[in-house]
Amino acid sequence: MTIRKALVSGADGKIGRVTVSELIDHGYDVTPADKQGTQHLDTQLVDFEDLGQVIGVMRGHDAVIHLAAIPSPSAHTAEVVFRNNVISTFNVLEAAAILAIKHVVLASSISALGYAFRYRHFVPVYVPIDEAHPMLSQDCYGLSKMVGETLAEGYLRRMPEMSLTSLRFTTVVDDEAQGWLKAARGGPTRDDELYGAFWTFVDVRDAASACRLALEYTRPGHEAYNICAPSTYREEDTRDLLARHFSGDYPVAGELQGRASPVDPGKAERLLGWKARYDWDRSAL
Repeated sequence: MTIRKALVSGADGKIGRVTVSELIDHGYDVTPADKQGTQHLDTQLVDFEDLGQVIGVMRGHDAVIHLAAIPSPSAHTAEVVFRNNVISTFNVLEAAAILAIKHVVLASSISALGYAFRYRHFVPVYVPIDEAHPMLSQDCYGLSKMVGETLAEGYLRRMPEMSLTSLRFTTVVDDEAQGWLKAARGGPTRDDELYGAFWTFVDVRDAASACRLALEYTRPGHEAYNICAPSTYREEDTRDLLARHFSGDYPVAGELQGRASPVDPGKAERLLGWKARYDWDRSAL
């Protein structure tokens, strides 16, 4: 399957802006699409909750990177977050099936695991957490990402020739985020999304390269990948952090030492050839 022309939804967002540039730099014909168009003069203005608009903008493309979503449950009511994220993902997959577009990359999230915005505290089944770890979300955002991956599985049953990818992004670091990560790095750990994301991060440039490499992985099927750096942003030993915030009886692999990430990004390296290139402070690893 040769990808020549790709649509990027959510092109005005944090990951979307850099992904569009990443694809253009690698020779792709890219159509940016979003509800607004402040970043690219040629952005297609599309409401991804409207199937007709989605079919219209996707026609003529070989692949879609679907990044359009409400990125947390914080600024909208629960039903708005869930409806937007689920319906937009359904519409992209339905349009792909109608138009015979076989290659779709979806923005999932580490929040699908359920720890980032949980209502009730619980501990991991095992650490490091890989893609086989159960998704145990309780909140509208995490549930919307769980459903997105379930939708991908369903459309694969409908069209087994499709190549579908779910990228489970963690806390995405750009210049703005790097500032508050620096301030939080040695301070008290808090019971918030950073704690629930197991203190993991990914530079926005690495997130964009994951999108491109997922676009280039054209084997039929559905695969999910943890997209995070191999270490945490914290100064403390990861085992100490786990003992403090996730105390309980679950196995922790012996190779988890120092600041190693409790979330395993190894599958993306093995199958996509992706590897984080940047640290929490945006310097090269």
